[in-house]
Amino acid sequence: MDSLIFILKVVLGTVLFTLILWYAQSRHPRAAGMMLTFPALNGLGLLTAESHDLPLMARAMLPMIALNGCLCTAYIGLQRWLASASPGLPCVGRAWLGVSCGVLLWSGGAYWGAPLLQSALLSSLSMLLFIGLYAIGSTPFVVRLWRLPLDAQSVAGRLPFWTLLHTQWLRVGGVALLLSVVMLVAQYGATAWAGRLSALPLLPFYSLMMLTCPQERQATSVARLVQVGSTALLGPLVAMLCVWGFMHYLLLLPLASTTVSYILLGSGGLLSFWGMSGLLIWGVLKGLEALHAGDPLTKSRWLCNP
Repeated sequence: MDSLIFILKVVLGTVLFTLILWYAQSRHPRAAGMMLTFPALNGLGLLTAESHDLPLMARAMLPMIALNGCLCTAYIGLQRWLASASPGLPCVGRAWLGVSCGVLLWSGGAYWGAPLLQSALLSSLSMLLFIGLYAIGSTPFVVRLWRLPLDAQSVAGRLPFWTLLHTQWLRVGGVALLLSVVMLVAQYGATAWAGRLSALPLLPFYSLMMLTCPQERQATSVARLVQVGSTALLGPLVAMLCVWGFMHYLLLLPLASTTVSYILLGSGGLLSFWGMSGLLIWGVLKGLEALHAGDPLTKSRWLCNP
């Protein structure tokens, strides 16, 4: 029975991530930027954990989610700089250089930075304070990036779902493997590292690598990356709120984590929180579009001009 549940969780997580990846390749690059850190693996990691491990896992996830958003933005900034400073460098070389730097920084953050922050996130209030500080600190950068004009040539049509499965099967397999590793680590008691591994930016880095080397001229690929990066810092805010809320939801369930009722209620709650995260992403994008169109803050010289 345990093996069957394990397989079902891996399959469900892989399907969900494939759907997220499909949406990320749509003709809305700014929406794709917020989807880079969508809390799919985070929610599954919490759902598969024991109830007494939930606060520890959530505390481990929050710093890594914030780091992932920063790394995605830094990756795109590096690609933009390399495209202008070293135009002769192949896109594959630029992509692997960016991913290598990102993985090294992520590893350092997971090993040194995350434990320090995790030790400070001892209560629900401190978690909310961390989320609030991230929101305040990222706001100037979001406003600056959002003002970049949308290049019509950088917006592609929606990729057919079956075409994505055919061309991106390696990434789909990687997600399944990562899900398996996370659940195995959580099962053997390394709860903090399970929380950090569930925040591993596998999908973001794969997606950014694909956008770095599309079958089109380099200028268009860089322009698309810039549009994706304009909202990459907003995605972690949605993900952290989802993790915080879903943790409290699971703690309210007066059931053992191995019971069928807990799994059903937890799965339903996770789908609800994913749905609310999607609505929040849509609302934030609509709000920023309205703000950019009419609010003088987005036209402030000291805040927006290079």
